[in-house]
Amino acid sequence: MDEQSSSGATAAGLLRRLAALIYDCLPLLAILFAGTLALLPLTGGKAITPASQGLAIYLAYRGYLALLAFGYFGLAWTRAGQTLGMMAWRLRLCTRGDSAPAWPVATRRFALGLALAAAAEYGSRLVFAPGGSARVLAGSMLLLPLVVNFAWIPFDAKGRSLQDLTCGTRVLRTARRG
Repeated sequence: MDEQSSSGATAAGLLRRLAALIYDCLPLLAILFAGTLALLPLTGGKAITPASQGLAIYLAYRGYLALLAFGYFGLAWTRAGQTLGMMAWRLRLCTRGDSAPAWPVATRRFALGLALAAAAEYGSRLVFAPGGSARVLAGSMLLLPLVVNFAWIPFDAKGRSLQDLTCGTRVLRTARRG
């Protein structure tokens, strides 16, 4: 059932992909913490929230964090097709020609992933916030696209997520070295 590439690598499964994504949260958090630390002298050491800095500054800060995250994923994907998590779990992101994605593809993949993550974040806030069943239903509807994106992997003949299908990419399991 696994799709083989010309290099002999097979399509990555759901659990391996999720494990790599969780692993990638560690260096990404470090980058985001360092990026925030660099801004603290500008805020007088205060947290960057809408209440303390204003909505415009808060939104600019969130955009800044998104750019830092894009730097981490974009550089890794376009150089070797692998983030640190993907290296640890022996995965590689490639295009249909088995090459690392170019910047336009990496940008599209990141933007779609960011949109899915942002919807899921807001949805989880709604689900777990106090309120009625309408709030829980709305939150669940916002979580659904992310769930469907990953749930598609086991059912796709080539092991692709909906994000892969949209961006023309594949995540392959690489061979063990040495």
